[in-house]
Amino acid sequence: MSGTLKLKRGEERRLKAGHLWIYADEVARLDVDAPGGLVRVLDDRGHAIGAAYANPNSKIVARMLARKPLDELTPRWWRERIGAALARRQRLFPTPHYRLVHGDGDRLPGLIVDRFGDDVVIQAHTAGIERELANVIEAVDGLLSPANIYVNNKASSRKLEGLPLETRIARGDGDGEIVADEGGLRMLGHALEGQKTGYFYDQRPNRAWIGAHCREARVLELFSYVGAFAARALAGGAASVTSVDASARALDYARRNMEANGLAERWQCVEADVMEWLPRAIAERQRHDVVICDPPAFVKSRARLKQGLRGYQKLARLAAGVTAPGGMLALASCSGLVSEDDFRKACLRGVREAGRAGQIVHVGCAGADHPWLPAMPETRYLKFHVWMLD
Repeated sequence: MSGTLKLKRGEERRLKAGHLWIYADEVARLDVDAPGGLVRVLDDRGHAIGAAYANPNSKIVARMLARKPLDELTPRWWRERIGAALARRQRLFPTPHYRLVHGDGDRLPGLIVDRFGDDVVIQAHTAGIERELANVIEAVDGLLSPANIYVNNKASSRKLEGLPLETRIARGDGDGEIVADEGGLRMLGHALEGQKTGYFYDQRPNRAWIGAHCREARVLELFSYVGAFAARALAGGAASVTSVDASARALDYARRNMEANGLAERWQCVEADVMEWLPRAIAERQRHDVVICDPPAFVKSRARLKQGLRGYQKLARLAAGVTAPGGMLALASCSGLVSEDDFRKACLRGVREAGRAGQIVHVGCAGADHPWLPAMPETRYLKFHVWMLD
């Protein structure tokens, strides 16, 4: 049975336009049985405008799930909603390698499901999804019958929801290793010990762009993780790629990926903190024809926005310092709280501080398996700008 969330006057407008989040200062009254419980959302006049799950302990106190009231979230409801997301992916992708459920973008806030052929990785970022996780697993199992279903609940956002961090095997007897099929390449990752779900599908179209524009280039891949940009660059004819990452485990997977795809001869790696390594590379007068910067999120809360923008500015300055004249500098941000315009301005300041100038020749975003909502600019989180520097 659902509880009740009543909004203050006028606070329903943003939700009716398609936004999914409800903040504490927008709520007049909240009655919910436990964190993550289902609530009927009412406007100030008592008219029902939809259903959400609520967590009084979170800054985002509730997240919309439906445009009509629901008394409960049944296994059938979950199967239908995840099935609709699956139908969209099957129309867009020729092989079963994609993000199956993209949280808010699929109007299932807090839920991430990545599909790697016969392996599936699930993440529950919120108390509402944690409470329904058994139903989610059953729906995925019923729709796909995968060999393995892994749960990777190590996201720091769970701490804000009062949830523990954990990983486990929900179905199957696999060892956690997953394989992504990207552009004819087989890319290894680990569902339980790697970052997020083990592999990042969101940069797939941007990696394809890089692969098509780096023939005979000397490429530098910063924050490489398992070497996905490096592999696409080498497959596209790059003369060489150097990958830099602070994680020895990630670089070991990168090495395995290069070997598995016959690309190892033109690849090398450096285990180092990128922000500490770049000044040394500048001092050594290193220059690369293509430099790719795909860092982790610098901004995870609004309180850190200015600090994070300074971080992107610094990274752009240092990376421009190792980009050859006439070379390309690719700068990415996965911080949803950073707007496209603010990211561009921060990178521009950094490029200028390096004494460089140039043009933006490509602007990319996440792939079609990472849909975003027009009413929620936060869901268009990935920015990817390629500069050509003088």
